[in-house]
Amino acid sequence: MARRNLGYGSSVEWLRGPGPMSWRRTYPGRADQVVVARKFAVSLLAGSGREGEVEFIVAEFVSNALLYTRSGHVGGWFGLEIAITELAYIAVTDLGGGRTVPTVRPEQVGGELHEGGRGLLGVSKLAVAIGIHGSLDGGHTVWADLDLSADGGVRPDLTTRVAM
Repeated sequence: MARRNLGYGSSVEWLRGPGPMSWRRTYPGRADQVVVARKFAVSLLAGSGREGEVEFIVAEFVSNALLYTRSGHVGGWFGLEIAITELAYIAVTDLGGGRTVPTVRPEQVGGELHEGGRGLLGVSKLAVAIGIHGSLDGGHTVWADLDLSADGGVRPDLTTRVAM
């Protein structure tokens, strides 16, 4: 019987093969899992030069899921998904049950800074696009696309697209 070639010819082809490389993991809905999820995401993007941004985005998304949805209740969980092409797609899915839809708030309203909601604003300054889909009852997936070819850091010249 002839051996079938199921692999790629080189490591470059493997890394940049057809379709994104992607991972999904679920975590117990506990505060100690924020660090675990962050470390996992950073390990996937090690060497990209964007590790700090990835760490911030995952921490923000997971913390919000635990604070504002059933994911943070006893028996709750959250899911983390990472897909890598020229962009890093970073998404966290929660269990819903909150009272509000995740929203990127403006920096100031009436001249005063908001107390809450600045984390998603920070994510929007790092990402080329962010979005939210789902429902209050069934749960939301909050996601961000991070450009891996960019230099990194906050980009004041970038107008982030928000998809709902």
